[in-house]
Amino acid sequence: MKISVITVCRNAVATIESSILSLIRQDYEDVEYIVIDGASADGTDLIVKRYSAYISAYVSEPDLGMYDAINKGISLATGEIIGLLHANDCFASNQILSLIAKTAQQNEADAIFGDLLFTDLNGNIVRKWKSKPGSRLLLELGWMPAHPTLYIKKSVYQQYGNYRLDFGTAADYELILRFFYRHSIKTCYVNAVFTKMLTGGISNKSFLNHVTGNRNDLKAMKMHRIRAPFIAVFLKPLQKLIQYL
Repeated sequence: MKISVITVCRNAVATIESSILSLIRQDYEDVEYIVIDGASADGTDLIVKRYSAYISAYVSEPDLGMYDAINKGISLATGEIIGLLHANDCFASNQILSLIAKTAQQNEADAIFGDLLFTDLNGNIVRKWKSKPGSRLLLELGWMPAHPTLYIKKSVYQQYGNYRLDFGTAADYELILRFFYRHSIKTCYVNAVFTKMLTGGISNKSFLNHVTGNRNDLKAMKMHRIRAPFIAVFLKPLQKLIQYL
């Protein structure tokens, strides 16, 4: 089972080497590694080219944002399963891809997800996103899995579509509702930390981003006919607090 791992980046010279090395150190061999760079100008490309022997496809060009870059990676991916490893992220151990492949095969799952660690620049753990098996009820209460840990079969993207750019930073949430809730794909939670992620993300940088994100969350909930969407959008941040340890 080939796994395609996509790294999207822009001006990530300080962090991308750690991400690449954590991919190279995986003990699973059937891996396709794709790097989509948004025309970095800080030397990111020099680091990526240093590891070209391990990279199946590399694109460096302007894009319309992170989710546009991810869609480019999905279009290039030839693996049965596709996952993300952002330039600020690293795998939590060298056995993560083996665990994902084993889980997918044993459970015939369309999507696999696990737990997430948030770390600071010194590698200290700031908090943990402890997930759980998903359900329609949890989705109706604003729950979502940790997106950086989510591995989805390529056939699901082919059948139900990629990330929608009109949802801004909520594009991952809309995709999860579309796949998990509207189309009820078979999912499997693994009680293990998949990924370590540096604190601070696009959706968390300002009050305006929070407001915009909430508006797009509500838009996604209405589109996919979540019951009581106004309650769900209120409960969504509370669900995250419950999962954060």
